[in-house]
Amino acid sequence: MLSNSDGTSLPLSESNLPWLGDAVARPCYDRKRTVPALVHIGVGGFNRSHLAVYLDDLLGLGEAKRWGEFGVGLLPGDKSLHSALAAQDFLYGLLLMDDAAESYRVIGSLAGHLYAPEACDAVLERLAAPDTAIISLTVTESGYFIEDSTGRFLADHAEITNDLEHPVRPATWVGYVAEAAARRMKGSGAPFTLLSCDNLQANGEKARAALLSYAELRSGALRNWIERNVSFPNSMVDRITPRTTGEHRLRIEQAFGIRDRCPVVSEPFRQWVLEDAFVIGRPSWELVGAQMVADVAPYEKTKMRLLNGGHSAIGYAADLLGYSYIHEALADPLLCDLLKQFMDEVRPTLQRLPGIDLDEYSRTVVQRFSNAAIRDQAARICSDGCAKIAKFIVPSLLDLLQAGRSPRVLPFVIACWLHYLRGVDENGRAMTISDPMLDRLRPFLDRGGSDVYPALSTRSLFGELAFTFPQTVKPVQAVLDELRSSGVRAALTKTLSKVQSS
Repeated sequence: MLSNSDGTSLPLSESNLPWLGDAVARPCYDRKRTVPALVHIGVGGFNRSHLAVYLDDLLGLGEAKRWGEFGVGLLPGDKSLHSALAAQDFLYGLLLMDDAAESYRVIGSLAGHLYAPEACDAVLERLAAPDTAIISLTVTESGYFIEDSTGRFLADHAEITNDLEHPVRPATWVGYVAEAAARRMKGSGAPFTLLSCDNLQANGEKARAALLSYAELRSGALRNWIERNVSFPNSMVDRITPRTTGEHRLRIEQAFGIRDRCPVVSEPFRQWVLEDAFVIGRPSWELVGAQMVADVAPYEKTKMRLLNGGHSAIGYAADLLGYSYIHEALADPLLCDLLKQFMDEVRPTLQRLPGIDLDEYSRTVVQRFSNAAIRDQAARICSDGCAKIAKFIVPSLLDLLQAGRSPRVLPFVIACWLHYLRGVDENGRAMTISDPMLDRLRPFLDRGGSDVYPALSTRSLFGELAFTFPQTVKPVQAVLDELRSSGVRAALTKTLSKVQSS
C-alpha cells in the first residue's frame, strides 16, 4: 500500500488533504474561493468523472472567475450519495484505470450538494439565484419525458402532473427549473443557461422542448420568458464510467491509503464538445480540452457512428460467442478485425472536422474497447438493440447505399443482431434479451426469426430501407442463413474475406 505520512489509511476530508501520500493528486487551489455559479442536477458517476473534472482542471489553472459546481440530487438513491459527500466535505476521488497504469486524484470542484426531497426550498433558492448562471443536467434519456418515437412531451406522466399540481414542491428537474424561472421572471429577471450533459443526440434541443412544454402548461407568460431568457446549448459527452463497486473502494484504500466513500472510476479518455451558446457567461472549458463549436451535430454523428455503432458491431457477436466483457472480445483477432472493418466501412459517411482525425479516432476506439481495467459488459452493450440499431447502424447503411456503395459489414451487423434475438448463444446458453421496443419486431419473431423481410420492413426501426433499397434484403438474409447454419465465427470469417477481396 502507498502509505500516508503516518503509514495508515485516512478518510477523505479537507483536513486530511495535506497528509495524503505523494502519489495522490489533490486540489492546488483554495476551495473556499470557488464560486458555485453552476448548479448541476444529477450528480452521479458520470457528472463526477466528466464536467466536475473539467471544472477541477480549470480551477487548477487559476482562471479569473473561479467556477465551481453545486450539486442537487432528486432521486431516492441520491440520499446516500449526499451523506457520503457531506461526510467528506464534498470531496471525492477519481480512479483512472487502463491496462498500463492506474491513478487516483481528489476532485475539489464540488462546492456543496443538496438532497432535494429534504431541501426543496433551498434547492429552489439556489436555482433561482441571479448569480446561478448555468443549470446543468445529467438525468438520463427517460428523464426528459419525451416520447422517443413521436417527440411528444409526456404531459400526462404521473410525475409531471404531480409537479403541475404542486409547482412550489416539485419532484422533477423540469418542475424545479420551471419554478426557478418563474421566480426569476417575477424577481431579478436574470437569464441563465440550461446545459444538458446527457449522452443523447441533440440533448440541448430535448431539454428546451421539455422545459418549454412544461412551462406552457403552467402559463404562456412563463413559456415566453424562458424563450427570451434561457439558452439551451447542445453538447456531446464521452467518457466510459462504469459503476463503482466495493472492489474499487478497497483498491483505492490498499493502493493509495485513502478511505473514499464515494469515488468514481473512469477510463483515461474524455471528450466534450459544446455549442458556444451561453447567455450569461461560462467557464473557459476550452483551456482544459473541451471544444467550443457552432454546431455539435457533426461531432455527435462521428461518435454515434464509430463509437456507439462500433459497440453494437461487436457486442452481439461477442455475446453469441460467449464473451462476457468487451475487452475479451477485442482480444479475439476475428472480432477485433470486425470492429476495424466496420469503422473502415462507416468512415466515408463522415465529414472531416476541426480537432478530429477520423483515422486516429478509430484507433482510439479500438484502444478504449480493449481496456481490460474497465470491464465493460457485453450484455450492457447488447441491451436496447432496437433503438441502438436504428440510431447507430441504419443511418450509415442508408448513406452508403445512397452513395451507390455496396456495404458488407453493416448487413452482417444487422443480421447478427437478428440472430442474437433467438436468445441462445453458440454454446446453447440462454441469454437475457433486454429491449423495451422488442414488440416492434413481433412479425419477425413470430415467424421463427428466419425471414429478415418482416424486420427490415419495420419502418419505426429501418425507415424506408427495405422499400427504397430492396437489394439490401438479400445480403442480410444470406448472412442470417449463414449464421443459423454455420455459426458466428464461420459467417464472420466469410463476410470479412469478401471485404478484403473487394
